[in-house]
Amino acid sequence: MAIIYETEQRELKASKEENLLDLCLKNEVNIDHSCEGGASCGTCRVIITRGLESIPDRNPLEQDMADDRSFKPEERLACQIPANGSFQFYLPNDKEASVNK
Repeated sequence: MAIIYETEQRELKASKEENLLDLCLKNEVNIDHSCEGGASCGTCRVIITRGLESIPDRNPLEQDMADDRSFKPEERLACQIPANGSFQFYLPNDKEASVNK
């Protein structure tokens, strides 16, 4: 079971009952989180590049945000993803920053 932050090719070690937002913050991944994990702002959006099938379906809060913002299936909210699967992800701003370098 591995959660890989693709931008840095770094495995993040999760503990039980943690979500991806908490895991990112604990591992000093610079992720926005304006609503502090309440699924009301959408700023903790991540892109899942591998292992989407190991992540539970969106809960109603996340689904409302996804519908409102027209998220693709691989666009998820870190605050709503349990950190207990095997997947890879990056932050949307990571790709934008690499293009602007």
